[in-house]
Parts: sequence; C-alpha cells; structure tokens
Amino acid sequence: MSGRTRDNLLMIATRAPRPGETKTRLGRTIGMERAALLYTAFLRDIAARLVPDGDAPYDVAWTHSPPHIDFRAVLRAAIGPVPDDLVYVPQLADEDWARRQSALLRWGHDHGYRRSVLIASDSPQVDPAAIHAAFAALTTHDVVIGRVHDGGYYLIGQRGFHDILVDVPMSTASAADGVVAGAERAGLRVAEVTQTFDVDVEADLALLREHLAACDGRDAPETWRALRELGLLEG
Repeated sequence: MSGRTRDNLLMIATRAPRPGETKTRLGRTIGMERAALLYTAFLRDIAARLVPDGDAPYDVAWTHSPPHIDFRAVLRAAIGPVPDDLVYVPQLADEDWARRQSALLRWGHDHGYRRSVLIASDSPQVDPAAIHAAFAALTTHDVVIGRVHDGGYYLIGQRGFHDILVDVPMSTASAADGVVAGAERAGLRVAEVTQTFDVDVEADLALLREHLAACDGRDAPETWRALRELGLLEG
C-alpha cells in the first residue's frame, strides 16, 4: 500500500466482476454472465472518469468484496493496466452494508485523511464534478451525500469520522433520508451534491440507455459499447 499523499481520499466500493457474485438482482433477469460483463464495463468507465492521472486533488482507494482476493490482479484483468499508486482496501466480510461503509470511512480517517468520500460502482455515468463538489463541501460541512433516484445514495463523505450509519436501513427508499436524519441528530452539518441514478435491476437499464443515448455514449463509452454488444439497448 502506498502512503498518503493528499488530504482527500476517494474510495470506490466494488465487487469482483464474477457471474453470480455481482449485480445479482440484475442478473436474475438479464443473466448472470451478461450482468457481470456489464459491470466490468462500469468499472472501466469509472476508472477512466475518476482515477486521477496525477493532478487530481485526491488519492484513490479501490475497496473490494470479497475481501480475501488480490483485487489489483482482478482489476487489471477487468480494465487493463492500473496505476502503481492506487490503494486496495478489503471490505468487512459482513453482509451489513452500513457496517461496511462505516468501516471504510473510518479507515480513511485512521489513515490520516481529513476528508473521505465513498462512492458506489453502480453509476458508470457519474459526473466527476460531483466528486470535486463533495470534497469542496467537506471543507465547511461534516457530511456530504449524493442521492440516487430510488431513495438511496451513490456517494457519502465525511470530514473526520462520524458513526452515523449503524441504524440506517440500506437498500430502501429511505436510506438517504436516514443518513441525513442521523447526521442532523448528531449535530452535524450536511451538504448534498448532484443526484443521479444507479443500476441495480433491469428497470434501471432504461435510465442508463436514455442518459447515454442523449450524450452519444460519451459519459460512459465502455458501458455504451457493452449495452450494444450484450443486446441490451432495446427495452
């Protein structure tokens, strides 16, 4: 693991892109193999859009599940060459996503980062400006959140560490509201960045197709190509 070089840490939450182990809700309808291949394209686009080329104001950590794998090798197989200075952080071997998120945000704080932002890997079209806005917000706020269309969130960040997720029900239409309410009960200042959507089930593919069609695939070219090659462009 390389040492800390900046005050900001971007953590990307991922699963190994293996059939039957990732995007399983989507895979139940489009097939596990196709779901894993589509998710691999997500990782390629996220890496291209968010992993810095040396001038970004944040370090990057890929956080992975399952925890006991060589995720650098997995990532290299999925997206090609990866920079040498990336950090790989195993997630807790725990199905409770709230506890896993808390552990990751605590990891950033414990390793000397003043601001840690954790994003999911289910939104390949995520706007890099939202990441920069999140870190900017954390200069004056304690918590930042980016919502998705179904009531959840794709981004959560903290200045320092605050244990506010333990009682928040994840994967529900009230998850984002629960985070905000918990932070406010703790007397923390909360900021929000641009809302987007994530891709968890087949119905979400319509949002993805519509978004990418409107920009000719520019916001996620690998995902756009995969949708076409996997026969997923038609609803």
